[in-house]
Amino acid sequence: MGRTFIDDNFGVYNIESEEDVEWYHEVQRDSVWKKCDRCGRRVKLRKSYGTCNNCMEKLERGLDP
Repeated sequence: MGRTFIDDNFGVYNIESEEDVEWYHEVQRDSVWKKCDRCGRRVKLRKSYGTCNNCMEKLERGLDP
């Protein structure tokens, strides 16, 4: 059974392998606090990202974040 992780880059996901857990921690180390371009919330995102996962999921479903 894996562990559940939640973040502003990728949302909620279940990680089973230690290699993937290490990757998750690397993503967190490389992420910075910034304001989401869509909702304005303060979120921790990768430097190249501007929109949080919550807003991206809404956009993918055709909703307005």
